[in-house]
Amino acid sequence: MKATLLGSSVLLATGMLAGTAQAADGIKLHLGGFFRTAFNATIDDNGQNDLGHDRDATGVFSDAEVYFIGKTTLDNGLTVGARVELEGEQQTGDQIDAAFIYFQGGFGEVRIGSLKGAFSQLCVSPVGGTTNFSAFQTTDEVLTNAYAGSKRTDTVCNSVDGWDPGQADKSQKIVYISPNYGGFQLGLSWSPNGAHESGSVSNGHTVMPANAPGDQKNIIDAYLAYKHDFDGWGLQAGAGGSWAPEIVRPTATQEKGQSYQTGLNLTFGQFAVGSTFAYEVNGQGKNRDYWFTGIGAAYTFDAYMVGLQYAYTSGDITAEHINRHINHIALNGNYFMGPGISLDATLQYAWANGDQGDAANGGYHSYSFGLGTAFNF
Repeated sequence: MKATLLGSSVLLATGMLAGTAQAADGIKLHLGGFFRTAFNATIDDNGQNDLGHDRDATGVFSDAEVYFIGKTTLDNGLTVGARVELEGEQQTGDQIDAAFIYFQGGFGEVRIGSLKGAFSQLCVSPVGGTTNFSAFQTTDEVLTNAYAGSKRTDTVCNSVDGWDPGQADKSQKIVYISPNYGGFQLGLSWSPNGAHESGSVSNGHTVMPANAPGDQKNIIDAYLAYKHDFDGWGLQAGAGGSWAPEIVRPTATQEKGQSYQTGLNLTFGQFAVGSTFAYEVNGQGKNRDYWFTGIGAAYTFDAYMVGLQYAYTSGDITAEHINRHINHIALNGNYFMGPGISLDATLQYAWANGDQGDAANGGYHSYSFGLGTAFNF
């Protein structure tokens, strides 16, 4: 009888404690997403030893995702939720792009799961690009072959665990985003292993995941951003970095990665200008460092935006101690047809040269055109 009463008391107390954090309606699920498609054409140096050799001159490219989002606000004011991003245009064997839960309140926001790090989430990149087109890798479209033989280097905002295209900057991690204090916002994140986008293992979590050679461990991101609208003008700025303090049994071509970036945008009415600088250590492999800078400008009138951007990369992007220098100019335009619907276009020119031993040693030039659409729902 005592045991029964004790059990009933514990259940009652538990229910009362839970009641203080209950939501009136529970978590509700809704959908969102986007679909982007573009036609691109490139005329470039495509001889036997050129960067554009044996590559298509035209193509149609698409990128789509469907978001499954569920959230609720508890009676104690805490907002909890989850987000799963399903790829509509699967490019690899990974159908899920990101999947995480979050807790949001006066303390800020904590996100846990497979998602981008704080460096990527708060990073400030130059103005002047559109949804599909940019001189920087803030979009999926790459119209020039100037980066052939290397992953694209003008990434501006990639965490260390995003350097490997197969990891896609979505390793399992914990991300903290602070509240906004007078325009300032701090982001911090930690990823135990940059190679583990999925937390699942074949034996059902009966043991911890194995350490594989070359895995970057305990990746830390930190980024401080500031945004404020003053009297007649606005400022957006940010600076931060991403570090991998440990790497598992590295090969002769692997080393711990580091990434640093800063960005600044100024807005004066309908006109905006911006710039960025980034430096990556071992970004393409051991002792293969490079730096990147760029500027952008944008003018918005009615439903139109016109932007002009210039990007420059220099460093060992294809081999140790062999440099390539890449210049990239993009003239972009965007037309907002209606809520969530836009058309965009670009004209781009890129040129590159490299040291002896680099494929761009003889020089490279490309002229590109793109026309695209972007739907958000």
